[in-house]
Amino acid sequence: MWSRFRIHKESGEKKRHLLENGALLLEELITSFNGRSNPFRSFSKQELKRATNNYNQDGIMHEDVFYKWYKGTYEDRAILVKKFISYASQEYIGQCIKDVVVASKMSNHNNVLKLLGCCLETEVPTLVYEFAGSGSLYQYIYEEELSPSKKNQLLSWESRLRIATEIADAVAYLHKGTSKPIIHRLISSVNIFLDEHYVAKLFEFGHSISIPLGQTNVVADLSSFYIEFLAPESKPIWRFTEKSDVYSFGVLLFEILIGKRVVDILKEVYGVRVCGQLENSCQRPNSEVLLAEDNEEDIRVYLKANILTGNTEQLMACAELAIRCVKVNPEERPSMMEATKELRRIRRFQHDSV
Repeated sequence: MWSRFRIHKESGEKKRHLLENGALLLEELITSFNGRSNPFRSFSKQELKRATNNYNQDGIMHEDVFYKWYKGTYEDRAILVKKFISYASQEYIGQCIKDVVVASKMSNHNNVLKLLGCCLETEVPTLVYEFAGSGSLYQYIYEEELSPSKKNQLLSWESRLRIATEIADAVAYLHKGTSKPIIHRLISSVNIFLDEHYVAKLFEFGHSISIPLGQTNVVADLSSFYIEFLAPESKPIWRFTEKSDVYSFGVLLFEILIGKRVVDILKEVYGVRVCGQLENSCQRPNSEVLLAEDNEEDIRVYLKANILTGNTEQLMACAELAIRCVKVNPEERPSMMEATKELRRIRRFQHDSV
């Protein structure tokens, strides 16, 4: 009797979630892209349970506070399943819906993690993506965080430059490839997967936001643990422009060039932690900003003294681009399209010199 009641209750909950999430998805599709999107599949709750062997812990590829990524198999194809934990807050429903809508629109780009579909039967929708078997970019670029036995996982300079170019191109497409510019807002190594060939795949569009037609910026809250990646003009009032993403990309480029997290870079440059706690007595204003107006030369010297080994001409050119991307004045930053073109030009240095 109890088992019948539970089955009936679960069936009722699935239908309710399906209707509620389906309505939210349709509303977001209409609001964002006039109802148009690339096709994606609707998965059932049971299909994804089978695909992940009932969400077996051995299949966890990546995890965050409120969700886990599982490796699964569906119709003999490897997939990634992003499942939120049961006590995730209601705000994540809206983020998931946003993720589905934007990711489906971006799925034609080779450097965006392709959305295959979603399951709307769970309270927070469960998302299904193409498989990216090499894990997150952050696993391969921070030298000090790798054990001696895993030092061989560090990406070469050639691979880092290629990946930086791929991500720049994906963000440029996000800005210019749709009718309204879309700001990602959370560009970081945590939100970039690598496939089996180490091709970069940008994801996490749940916090992205469109700039209204005729406007150049948008104001919207952002709850994020990655405050150090946010442009200085975005922090006080949550105002975002395309140049906000350029700043975040510049911070990522610093990390790629140096092989350290930005929190460690800031501590070495300013002697402080990002949270503002003193590490020594020389705390400076704007210590959460990589490039203050009075320290550009200091940053340039630090960057060039700490960059990785590789093609010197390429490294120096990338260092200058990184500095331009994190300028305090957003008008002095390049666009993502300009950054992409510059990185492609830099990649040709090696070939031109042969």
